Amino acid sequence: MTAQDPPEPAAPAISLHDFTDIDHSAESTYVAALEAFDRLPLLRELKALAVERTHTGPGRRVLDVGCGFGLETLRLARLVQPGGAVTGIDLSADFVAEARRRAAAAGLDVDLVPGDAQRLPFADDAVDVARAERVLIYLDDPGRALAELVRVTRPGGRIAIIEPDFDTNTVNVDDARLVRAVLAHEADTAVVNPRLVRDLRGDLGALGLTDVEVDSRMVIFSQDLAAQYFAGIGEAAASAGAIDAEDGRRWTSTIAALHRDGRLFGAVGYYLFTATVPPATSPAS
Repeated sequence: MTAQDPPEPAAPAISLHDFTDIDHSAESTYVAALEAFDRLPLLRELKALAVERTHTGPGRRVLDVGCGFGLETLRLARLVQPGGAVTGIDLSADFVAEARRRAAAAGLDVDLVPGDAQRLPFADDAVDVARAERVLIYLDDPGRALAELVRVTRPGGRIAIIEPDFDTNTVNVDDARLVRAVLAHEADTAVVNPRLVRDLRGDLGALGLTDVEVDSRMVIFSQDLAAQYFAGIGEAAASAGAIDAEDGRRWTSTIAALHRDGRLFGAVGYYLFTATVPPATSPAS
């Protein structure tokens, strides 16, 4: 945040554990948190790079898997005009309903459907570009979801995946022992696949994809979002017994003090993977 930026509104602590509860995740607190995260400049850079590397533009058919309530989906819908089409799919029916409301308010024609990334309800070779952002980390079978992305993308089409590595979380709390305990608990428990990005290049290659490229950004939180997130992971660690109650109180008060003084620093590493679906091979005669 710069001196000219208006402060973001304060909000309750958040935990990524709640995003596994589809109904809870659509509540206003979490919508606001996702909107704040979406505004982070370095994450926006990765999104823009994904658009560039997948050649997303007029006339393209694009599938946004795990579209949430349509923040990126609606941007893509504008980019593919004239002549293109964007479809968004999300497991949360509430998020899909909100995405439809926002699309209608913006006057955008976007196909938005509830569904599972591991069982995409689309034909083979249906799109030119398929993307997934902060989706695979939550899935029981991310390999199946990858295979589905490949299946629905035409030969020569492009795939983009944006995911974090939870072991890259960092925050400027002085007690290194306490930081290690809280961040390790978050990395080990927040999502199903916290370190998925480490094997993703190889997984894409194993599926036969070519032109695999990887880029990254250390995404720096705004002060308010850092306060929400890092307060939340301290509370989760204390509730689970990963730290004791006194350490939990000290963590919360330290985060609050750093936030109040405008000195809170938090960041996490995000990775962009892009690849090309190869032409289908003809069966041997």
